[in-house]
Amino acid sequence: MEIPLWILLIPLAFVLAFTFLFLLFNIFHLAKYGIVGRGAIGLILVYIVSYCFILVVGATAILDVTWTQSVPIKNLLPFTSGGSSSFGI
Repeated sequence: MEIPLWILLIPLAFVLAFTFLFLLFNIFHLAKYGIVGRGAIGLILVYIVSYCFILVVGATAILDVTWTQSVPIKNLLPFTSGGSSSFGI
């Protein structure tokens, strides 16, 4: 049995949505309850820039993958190939 690789994008989308909501939550709380000044603004900017940097690095890493390709499940899970396993158990 084979599964297409694009299914792996679904958990990635959930992780990205969660981290984006966490980013907005942190920015809101820093802006509303934090000390208003250059330090808080700098911290918000560093947080946004680092988040965008991680998104760009991640996007460039997954762009090279052929998402229409299918992968056999036995190549993903080590215990599905019968009696032997890749862990030596």
